[in-house]
Amino acid sequence: MRVGADSGPETLLRLAMFNAGLPEPDLQLTLWAQPNAPSADLGYRARRIAIHYDGGHHRDDLQKLSDSRRDKAFQRAGWTVLTFTHEDLAEDFAGALRQIKQALFEGWADPSVASGFSSGS
Repeated sequence: MRVGADSGPETLLRLAMFNAGLPEPDLQLTLWAQPNAPSADLGYRARRIAIHYDGGHHRDDLQKLSDSRRDKAFQRAGWTVLTFTHEDLAEDFAGALRQIKQALFEGWADPSVASGFSSGS
């Protein structure tokens, strides 16, 4: 696992992304630069794409509520939110990779990054 990854399945998703030729995502990406800001497991800030791998503990009612609030915060800020589970892992993330590629293709692009004035990090 890379420093910043919270779980083995997150690492497997990131490695599947790498093997598919996708750009390296940021890990534990926060929506805002302040304590307790909503965060995504992986993502692309410059494209406003938040990616989550939700393991078994995300089936808990309180966690579902927290996840819903997190996702709504990202969506209200104009981000695409993609969430994957053990079902995606079971198929080696094939469907997840298609969704991520589509989101990267269609995603919002930061004008400063698109013009080359910033790296987006």
